[in-house]
Amino acid sequence: MIIIREVYLVVAENLSKAEDVLKKDETINRGSITTKSAASLDIKENGYFIILDCNEKALKKAEELLQDIAVKYKYKEKVLSIVDEQEASAIEGFGNILG
Repeated sequence: MIIIREVYLVVAENLSKAEDVLKKDETINRGSITTKSAASLDIKENGYFIILDCNEKALKKAEELLQDIAVKYKYKEKVLSIVDEQEASAIEGFGNILG
């Protein structure tokens, strides 16, 4: 099964609603749902990013559920690159602690 990554931008007022609808759906919840504030990624947007790592069926369902709550972020590669860098740095730092 192919896992696809998608990024949505959601305003703060809709964040908990977006998380709830995604987590309640069994198909989507089998994948990974990550939330990051735009500020924590040093991206000049108002709100939060929801990053989904799911199969195609789950992403289609997520798109339906989020249609009135969040929007697909057009610069998703930038977000994913920063998140991947942060995770790599965290893993490296953890390795140094244990090393």
